Amino acid sequence: MSCEPVRARIQGTSLALCGLGLQGSNDLPCHADGPGAFTYDQRVQGRFVSDAGPGDCMHTQLDLFQDSRAVVLANEAIDALAARDAARAETNVGKLRCEAPETRSLPPLETLTAALAGWRVPGADSAAIVQAVEWLENEIAPAANQALGRAAHAFMSGFFHDLAEVAQGLAYDASRPAAHRASLCLRCGEWAEAQAAAHSIPRSNAIPDALHWLCVARHRQHGLAAARSTLFALAWHAPARLAPTLEELGDELLDRDWQAFGRACEWESVGEAELPAWFPAWYLLEHPAVAAEFDGVEFPDCAPARAARLLLALFELERQGNWRKLARTREQLRLLNSDLFSLYMARRAVQLR
Repeated sequence: MSCEPVRARIQGTSLALCGLGLQGSNDLPCHADGPGAFTYDQRVQGRFVSDAGPGDCMHTQLDLFQDSRAVVLANEAIDALAARDAARAETNVGKLRCEAPETRSLPPLETLTAALAGWRVPGADSAAIVQAVEWLENEIAPAANQALGRAAHAFMSGFFHDLAEVAQGLAYDASRPAAHRASLCLRCGEWAEAQAAAHSIPRSNAIPDALHWLCVARHRQHGLAAARSTLFALAWHAPARLAPTLEELGDELLDRDWQAFGRACEWESVGEAELPAWFPAWYLLEHPAVAAEFDGVEFPDCAPARAARLLLALFELERQGNWRKLARTREQLRLLNSDLFSLYMARRAVQLR
């Protein structure tokens, strides 16, 4: 498409408007005679010049029409991308390239249009799916965020939905978790499908990837109460993944508890790498009402999980008034983690006042 006719039309329209004295939506003069005259662009920028001539009128009007036309074309391209209409997006991006090549959104719009037009869903192969995911993450997502803003997620979701459909039936591969259907469903906001896919993994209650997917899917659908026990299992099985998962969940109350956990004491008896695994026991101590959520939970054979079980036992012994057995169980907790034991006893001292 030749740019010259379009530019000629814009310039001709601009000159005609100036000649007719039409002043645009801001009702500013094309030019003024005498001292203190100024152009529209200069007024907007806070700069005043004298003796603006008729040539300034042409440039001002031309800039206004070009800017307005660029916005229209860019919005039309964005609408086409949102509708996943590659042909319409190519048409509008081509017009934008011709009429307003300096538009800042042009390069990312070109990237997105080419990606949509050239998209070919890979076969049901984990390596090919991972390659597609990496391409989407590294090349397409940044362009989508730059050009589409809040609409970027919806645009990207279409690609991940296609990959999720292809991944149906593929077995979980610990070396390629990004290729699993649960991960792909989370990326396109299909929470129930992600939960079902993660739950179908054998021993999903002990596999960090599956626990992470289950936790996010349950939280997105039903909130913290539905995801809490899975989150605790993730903390026990993969402590290093707890903080990133909390950030992904974005739960304000949970974040507040996570910060309070770090400030609760010095945690001198626990190594830094292991510390997140103690969050469930601390949380149970702070919020004993959630004890019922631990029914049916599988506790791994690790000190942080044993501490949570001891706290559950202590709560029950306190209700029963079995003081002899209570004393023995408290001693077990002290030997397991002196910091947690001190916090537990401090809570009991407050309750007895």
